[in-house]
Parts: sequence; C-alpha cells; structure tokens
Amino acid sequence: MQLTLNTQKIIKFLLTITLLLILIHSIILVIYYIIGNPSKFDFIRMFDLDMERNVPTLFSSLLFAISAFLFYLLAKISLVTENSDSKYWKGLSFIFIFLSADESAKIHEQLGDYTEQFIDATGYLHYPWVILYTLFILIIGIIYLRFFLKMPKKTFYSFMFSATIFLTGAIGFELLGSNESSQHGTTSIRYSVFYTIEESLEMFGLIYLIYILLTLLEKHTLTFSKETLR
Repeated sequence: MQLTLNTQKIIKFLLTITLLLILIHSIILVIYYIIGNPSKFDFIRMFDLDMERNVPTLFSSLLFAISAFLFYLLAKISLVTENSDSKYWKGLSFIFIFLSADESAKIHEQLGDYTEQFIDATGYLHYPWVILYTLFILIIGIIYLRFFLKMPKKTFYSFMFSATIFLTGAIGFELLGSNESSQHGTTSIRYSVFYTIEESLEMFGLIYLIYILLTLLEKHTLTFSKETLR
C-alpha cells in the first residue's frame, strides 16, 4: 500500500484547528475576566490552554504523536537506503512519543514537584521542571549536534527555527509565567497572556516541525507492509 502525503492540506488543517482553539480560548478568557466569578464559568477548563485533560491538551499531544510517526517514517526510509541516520531519526521518534505522553499525563509537573525538594521554587523557578527539561534539551542537543550539522543548510536552519519557536514558548514564556504566578498567582491577566502565548508558540513550533518532516518525506515514495511497520 502506497501513501501520498499532501503537505499543504495537512498543515492548513492543523493551523486551522490551532487558530480556532486559540480564538475560543481567548474569547472565553475575556468573558471569564468580565464575569469575575470562576464558579459560574467552570467550563472554561474544556478550552483553557493552561488546563489539563481538555481539548487543547489532546490536540497538542496529537501534534507530538504525529511528529513521532513522521520521524519513524524517516528512520524506516534511512534504513531501506542503508543510511546511517536511521538510529537518529528513530531516537527522535521515541523522544516525541514520550513528549506526547508527557503532554497528556503532565509528567513534567510531577518531576517539578520532586525537584522542589532541592531548590527554592520561587520567582522564575516557581515551576522547577524547567531545570530538568533544559538539561534534557542540552544533552539531546550535544548528542544530535553532529547529526544536525551534516544536514543541508536549509533543512538545518528550518529545524533550528522550529525549535526556536517551540522553546521560546515552552521555556521562555514558561519562565515569565512562572515568575508572575509566584508573585501574583495564576488569576492575573498578565499570567493568562503569558501562558496563552506560551502554548500558542508550542503548537506553532510543532506544526512547523511537521511541515519540515512532511517536506522531507515528499521526496520518497512511502510503501507500507507488515514488515515496514515493524
């Protein structure tokens, strides 16, 4: 069975859902602050980008899962063409499977609770999971540095731009939101703005990553069989 990937339609579909989720979230937040009574507006949780186990969380988890699957396809293609890059693509696939599970199960928050035993979790480190994940990113960056540097420049810069978009949200605005939460709690308008930008950048970064991976896969004919998926 052959698979044809229409990059433009897939990206357009994902962007439409993302913009719709951000719009719904923003409208609900405005109404939420106008009413000023959380008990009368509890269903905000279903579309709040900062809440767990809701529609945006499910979608973000799906974006990670799609990325993981595309990395896996690139690993299979590299294996068929006897390219030594297969293990790197497969490693990225496993990493993104973990991140997909983390997005749903909030594993990073549990690690953050553990880290609080060893540091003063205030200010910008109010959500201390950032420390562990920053170290994780640095380690992965060192391991994969040679792999990325030998890519064509255009592909390399595209991956770096995608990572910059995502990490600006996941780390940069997370730190700003963490400091705001530490000083004024999670009900301030500023905190809502920070986490809205944070989650939006994460989704846009992932969608751009998916675009890059689909573009790389477009150069190959994907044929599926039971053996291919093993």
